[in-house]
Amino acid sequence: HLQKRGVQARASVGADVKLSFFNFDDPQIGGYTPERVALRRAIILAYDNGEEIRSVYKGQALPAQSLLPPVIYGHDPGLRSEMSGADLKRARALLDTYGYLDRDGDGWREHPDGRPLLLRRASLPDSRQRAINELWEKRMKALGLRIEFEMGNFGELIKKTLAGKLQMWGYSWNVSTPDGDFFLGMAYGPNAEQSNDARFKLAAYDRLYERQRVLPDGPERLALMRQCNHLMLAYAP
Repeated sequence: HLQKRGVQARASVGADVKLSFFNFDDPQIGGYTPERVALRRAIILAYDNGEEIRSVYKGQALPAQSLLPPVIYGHDPGLRSEMSGADLKRARALLDTYGYLDRDGDGWREHPDGRPLLLRRASLPDSRQRAINELWEKRMKALGLRIEFEMGNFGELIKKTLAGKLQMWGYSWNVSTPDGDFFLGMAYGPNAEQSNDARFKLAAYDRLYERQRVLPDGPERLALMRQCNHLMLAYAP
């Protein structure tokens, strides 16, 4: 279909964007402090998107550089995210630097203050998700992080994420609109408990998002959208 915005009309292309989110209200992985940002970035760096594409999706996907995919307005074709490919060495170095160490010798890292660190990822109980869970477990073990899986059907997990009860989850969104505003809105603070599953609330981001959505398409709006995108990459919701 065509959707009119400003003076341009763009054709929508059928595609799915698969994403994972971290709950920013969660006491294990949430928050805006440097050490929590480092923890989330390390998890992303350790996970192997390329292996998921090869083994689970049989090569029928591309690693995302951000939440703004090539088929929608706002996509930056020159953007290459440092977190779009697996890098266990860098992931381990991040955790070491910010004090996520194995302090008791049991093989698992603890929080910088010594508290136990446990990741919990929600999952559907199907064969594809089981394969993805096995990859998550393998990669987190290599990083020294314990991870458990919370199984449930889609409706149950949606209710839990809207209530802020899930720590991590991942699913797909169909690109049904050719404009990037929808995906940027997934990190907009007032959308927490709605499409903002990460419950990400950053005033600087919100102001940029509000400014871009009232502008017509063009260089000024694109610049604001890309600033939003870079803040999402930096804080890793």
